[in-house]
Amino acid sequence: MSGLYRTGKLLLAPVLRAGFRLRVDGAENIPAEGGFVLCCNHRSVYDPCLLAAACPRPIRFMAKSELFEEHGKAVKKLLLALDAFPVRRDSGDAEAVRTAVSVLKEGGVLGIFPQGRCVPEGVLFQAKAGAALIAEKARVPVLPACVSCQGPLRPLSRAAIRFGTVIPYAELFPDGARKRVREASRKIAEQINLLLEEKV
Repeated sequence: MSGLYRTGKLLLAPVLRAGFRLRVDGAENIPAEGGFVLCCNHRSVYDPCLLAAACPRPIRFMAKSELFEEHGKAVKKLLLALDAFPVRRDSGDAEAVRTAVSVLKEGGVLGIFPQGRCVPEGVLFQAKAGAALIAEKARVPVLPACVSCQGPLRPLSRAAIRFGTVIPYAELFPDGARKRVREASRKIAEQINLLLEEKV
């Protein structure tokens, strides 16, 4: 965990929890150790901060490369200092996948928003295959999660973070076959949609 991530969480987590009237459900489902993919829907730009505030373990987020390339050097340096790393969407970014697998094999938590963009409340969660593919390569479980809010997610709204039950690697890939990536993606999406059905 970088010093900036640690300091930012210490200072901002209480503010975020109060400012968004944040409720956290299922924190007991978060593995205390070992690598896993934290797979979540994407409501707004606040999502990474809210997840970091809710999760007791540090999260390394994959973030779209545009955030590193189109918003100036200061934003790029900030994201890197917060342990995020870029991924080029829809291009089979081998370097980003290698970084993600390395994070997981070292026992870290990898945060992914597999929808690839912000999606409003009420829209069915449909994941791209990246999260399942990375879980397969690293041979780690997936923790489904959701960010939920009635109406736009913004300060003073009432938001909830829900962590579901860990999906073991063997359940996602029962025969260890990579050909099951799409099926694994559907299983992950089903669990996140169940979490989204719960009321805030």
